[in-house]
Amino acid sequence: MNNKDLSISNFCACFIDLLGQRDALKGQDLMPSLDDDISKEKFLDIVRQSVGAIGRLQLHAEHFRKEAENPTTFRVSLSPEDQKLYDEMKLPKAKQQRWSDGLVFYHSLNTQHAKCPMNAVIEIFMLAGALCLLGLADKQPIRGAIETSWGVELHDNELYGAVVANSYLLESSVAQYPRIVIGEHTMNYLNTYLQDTPNIEDKLHLYNYNLAVKCINMTAIDQDGYHILNYLGEEFKNSVFHDESKDLYNQAYAYICEQYELHKSRKNSKLALRYTWLRGYFHQHKGVHV
Repeated sequence: MNNKDLSISNFCACFIDLLGQRDALKGQDLMPSLDDDISKEKFLDIVRQSVGAIGRLQLHAEHFRKEAENPTTFRVSLSPEDQKLYDEMKLPKAKQQRWSDGLVFYHSLNTQHAKCPMNAVIEIFMLAGALCLLGLADKQPIRGAIETSWGVELHDNELYGAVVANSYLLESSVAQYPRIVIGEHTMNYLNTYLQDTPNIEDKLHLYNYNLAVKCINMTAIDQDGYHILNYLGEEFKNSVFHDESKDLYNQAYAYICEQYELHKSRKNSKLALRYTWLRGYFHQHKGVHV
């Protein structure tokens, strides 16, 4: 590929990793004999715990992506000129790349190709947070990280560059337990929109500004000092879960308590402590979901 063909720009990317796959596949190699029903059922149970869990994660992601694409009745009430502007505001949409036992959501922040890059960023935020709470409620926890750096698509839906390395490093070495870590570069990118007073005459710039504020309001600082996606906060609830939040909260909290007791009984101090942190986070936001 000629260097002139490369379209390098800043990207926002989120790595999502499905937890528990190492244990689910531990000791597996060649397929066992499936001649008898007991062996067959035992093997299929392992498949359901691993491949089935990945399939459910992908289905959850696809469901939320389709919901976000549904046209609103508000658009119909606009004039043709404003409908065109509305469509420009609603683009771009985050791209998805499947990655072994996880997913990657990402999009370029190049304003030459997309007038409202923050629309993709907030979609990434909402997808990641929704999958995190749904994973806990479904007893299939995930962890993830969102970071912003330079990158390039050598092929469609195949992302390369610093954004891949940086977001993957945050997910694999910092996230540690079911949460979504927000990288420093991403926070800096969001804050750049807040440095200048938005021009109310420039609707596209104002829209980007408002979405950046919304994303910042969806973050919090965890006990170790890292920014995280506050998927239990008021901003996230009002933007994504609405009336469903109470049931999801209760299901997720029950699973967290179950995991804490399990790791405590096994004297697994590392995991027991992580679920203690997570339980504390849920306690802190209980009032939002009652």
